[in-house]
Amino acid sequence: MVELTDEVLKYFENRVGNSGWYRLIGMKPKIGRDRVVVELEITEKHRQAFGTAHGGVLASILDSAAGLVVNKELVKEGKIAVTAEIKVNYIKPVRSGKIIAEGRIVNTGSKIAVATSEAKQNGDVVAICTATFYIIDNGTFLLKKEEK
Repeated sequence: MVELTDEVLKYFENRVGNSGWYRLIGMKPKIGRDRVVVELEITEKHRQAFGTAHGGVLASILDSAAGLVVNKELVKEGKIAVTAEIKVNYIKPVRSGKIIAEGRIVNTGSKIAVATSEAKQNGDVVAICTATFYIIDNGTFLLKKEEK
């Protein structure tokens, strides 16, 4: 069992934020004791042909916020969660600016977890999701490279 100290939470946040996908599209996680959010500044590279943010970009930030809130709790037990299913509702189109998604756990069992997340821009909800995650053992996630 790993205690989620401020140092461990910061390591988790840095590890996630420096992963390939997060760097590629520019997502920034903020992992705290009581809250998990993911931020993304929508730019030209995130837009589809008609000028709005691609649905996959919004799905990605929603999936990340939901997954991180679940994983933050699971890493204490040497486990991680991977997305098994996601359902997204797009509410308003986004052309540019900052999107902030926040995740919430609905339920965590021994093999499956369910979470929701909401993406907002300037306080307005632009998309929501419900996601199901498959839980797997991965006891080395929180170990630093030199400790592996």
